Amino acid sequence: MHDLVMIPALGCDGRLYAEIEPRLSDVVKPVSIVVDKDVMADCVQQVLEQAAENFIILGTSFGGRVALEVAFAAPQRIQGLVVIGAGAGVAADPSAGFRRAERLRGAEFEKVVAEMADMVSHLPGPRGNATRESFITMAHEMGGALMARQSEALAKRVDLWPRLGEITCPSLMLWGREDQFSAAAEGLKLSTALLHGRYTEISECGHFPSLEAPEETADILLYWLLDAKLI
Repeated sequence: MHDLVMIPALGCDGRLYAEIEPRLSDVVKPVSIVVDKDVMADCVQQVLEQAAENFIILGTSFGGRVALEVAFAAPQRIQGLVVIGAGAGVAADPSAGFRRAERLRGAEFEKVVAEMADMVSHLPGPRGNATRESFITMAHEMGGALMARQSEALAKRVDLWPRLGEITCPSLMLWGREDQFSAAAEGLKLSTALLHGRYTEISECGHFPSLEAPEETADILLYWLLDAKLI
């Protein structure tokens, strides 16, 4: 049975995946790893130091970008890759990430968390408000300093598009159609650039499918794991 290493989004912990874990635990061993360094290379090292020798990696948003970087850093250890709501390019406006980090460390922490909460969830959706509240709860426990470091790591990220052909493991891009942070078109583009990439999207869902549509997310993952012969 493979380990499924799951990297939460910025400001989140393993509760991001709590509702899908029971559906997956019969076929993989779910393991959540929170990474909190201010450069991607150090985030990657955190994962590699804590993960099993060989594993499937899944990440959401910030965690999805870390998962991509891990796939480049240790291809011999990665059996499969799942990216949720994260792109392969540089930050569109790195200064915005650094400003967010400053605000998270200062008096605007609550305001930034509220702004992010409004964007991560598709509020008109059936679980939009619950997802928003879950994010706020996790962010308060993670704290501004940790979130600031994660924001800085994202701001410093490099362009991975020219290297995507190096990833040869089975790969799934899973998106919420209403994602406000990373457009669904980005996930589709990413899937076509990967040798064994596949794209799936969930309607009436925002940035956190595992919270907004846990049953559908688990079903998609189980089908992909089976089809990719990872279980």
